[in-house]
Amino acid sequence: MYPQLEQEPQLEDRATKVSLLTSNNKPKAVSCDNKKVPPIKSKWKRALLRHVPVFQWLPAYNMEWGIDDFITGITLGLTIIPESIACALLAGLPARYGLCSAFIGPLIYLIFGSIDKVIIGPTSLVALVSVQFTVGRPIEFAFLLTFLSGIVQIIMGTLRMGFIFEFISMPVIKAFSSATAVLVIESQVKVLLGIKYLVPGLISSVRTLSSRISEASMGDLIMGTCAIIFLLLLELLERVARNEKRGKILRICCRYLSTSRNTLIVFIAAIVSYIWLGFREKLPYALSSNALSSLPNFTVPSLTIETPTHTYSFWEVLSELSVGIIVIPIVGILTNISIGKLTPKGLVDTNHELLTVGLCNMFGSCVQAMPSSGAFTRYAISTACGLKTPMANLYLGIIVLLALGYLSPYFNYIPEATLAAILICSIFTLLDFKLPMRLWRESKRDFGTWILCFCVCVLFGVEVGLFVSIIVTALHLLFLWARPEILVKIQELDGMQYISVVPGNGIYFPAINHLRGLVLKACTQANFKIMVVIDGYKITGLDYTAAQGISKLSSDLCRNSDASSSTLLILYRFPGHLQHLIDVTDNLVFCENETKVKEFLTQESLRNGFINLKEHIRASIDLGYKIDIE
Repeated sequence: MYPQLEQEPQLEDRATKVSLLTSNNKPKAVSCDNKKVPPIKSKWKRALLRHVPVFQWLPAYNMEWGIDDFITGITLGLTIIPESIACALLAGLPARYGLCSAFIGPLIYLIFGSIDKVIIGPTSLVALVSVQFTVGRPIEFAFLLTFLSGIVQIIMGTLRMGFIFEFISMPVIKAFSSATAVLVIESQVKVLLGIKYLVPGLISSVRTLSSRISEASMGDLIMGTCAIIFLLLLELLERVARNEKRGKILRICCRYLSTSRNTLIVFIAAIVSYIWLGFREKLPYALSSNALSSLPNFTVPSLTIETPTHTYSFWEVLSELSVGIIVIPIVGILTNISIGKLTPKGLVDTNHELLTVGLCNMFGSCVQAMPSSGAFTRYAISTACGLKTPMANLYLGIIVLLALGYLSPYFNYIPEATLAAILICSIFTLLDFKLPMRLWRESKRDFGTWILCFCVCVLFGVEVGLFVSIIVTALHLLFLWARPEILVKIQELDGMQYISVVPGNGIYFPAINHLRGLVLKACTQANFKIMVVIDGYKITGLDYTAAQGISKLSSDLCRNSDASSSTLLILYRFPGHLQHLIDVTDNLVFCENETKVKEFLTQESLRNGFINLKEHIRASIDLGYKIDIE
């Protein structure tokens, strides 16, 4: 979509921004006189382009992009309304608070967002994690959680802490998503059965459900089942839309029917409820409630919470929310990073995303919004509808604002079982059990990480599972750091043997004793008769402790006090900037080429009696030395 320049990845974004803002298409003359060449952009303009990406694509905006974004924005707006209501109910909040998140987030992301396919709003993932920290507490805790999560994300982005997310591997993210999908589906089973309760944790929820199964409502079950069947049937229309053999009009109709399935089921169910109430006073299924027709007031949330029975100070609020103010920011940004990696560019500025999502949450708390982030379902819809730029967020936000202002009372006719069906069908796509099967075949270590993360998330909560997985991943990286790949074997050069040691990547202090142990083991098996060659062409880093360990290795190869009886240690092809860290000893030498290695190997073979004088003379002639025989 944007002009691309052949530059390094870190310069590509800046080059794209400069290219998009070029107002004159005529080529400019290049002068050798520096005084006549104006700077490309001033420093503040470059900073503005970097932090406010709307100025990257807005000057190049055209009618074609506008039409695609308008259609996508309308489709997403009709989709996000029922999803927001369902996510609010999942978080134990009235419907309007989900809608407040659905309009403030997109409007802010329109200006500061860097990933065009990300649509900010409530998600079942964030809602499920949020309810773990706000259940049984006043509703104001949800707004303060949104505010504090935004502040934490802004602080992390300002301090350039985005590198932390590089420690979360793909198996951990996939296991986390699958476990969350299982928890969301389980939490909506009670809604399909018409049983109302709100408890944290899978085990507690299953225990409560089993004890109250006799309270199940057949009306809610029938409504929810019919809604699920309807959604699945309309989802199948997407296959027709992708079939090139079908007519163009039919494919377009099927595509928009499929992407609008959530809106259609809500509309149909609400009409059924409205007509039913015209003839009967009571419905056989539960309806959503507490939907008021008014726009939210913009007020900064108070850091203290007052209830009729207790006043919570700011420190008490922090104590009640505990690690929620850390978990919610991490969970919220993970989805955005994952979506960004699915885009054609595949590069994500994590620090910028932290700042942007932090602003969405911080300002969202001022309109009583729940925590928000991107969602894979909205990413799929935006891709299918041909979204070009983040301008679709504007149309989406307007539709949600209109719904808040004029349609909110009609949301009370939406059956709760229908909203549960929407959540179940939307989250079902996050279940991925193909990956663990592949990991079982190809990487047992990653399979173990996936199993651990999935089980801990399901049994003890997603926040516990996420932290345990990060710790396990960090320990795995430390293990690889302490036990790098080191290839040790006996090799020959012109019939002369030597111990070849090839370390992989960098050698740092946790790994030096491992390296010394492998070398000494090989030398012991060879009775210290052949020399050791450490090939450093793969080494990219070496710290002082490791360098001193290599020097001590040469001392380990000395069996007696004199160097004449020691095993020679050759450091072959070591980077020049790393050689000065290593102290040279009597039996340690540096070699830059194979000819020099061959020379030392010949001398060692002669000293140890592996070759006779005639062979030594022949080898010396081959090396270009003049031999005088008296």
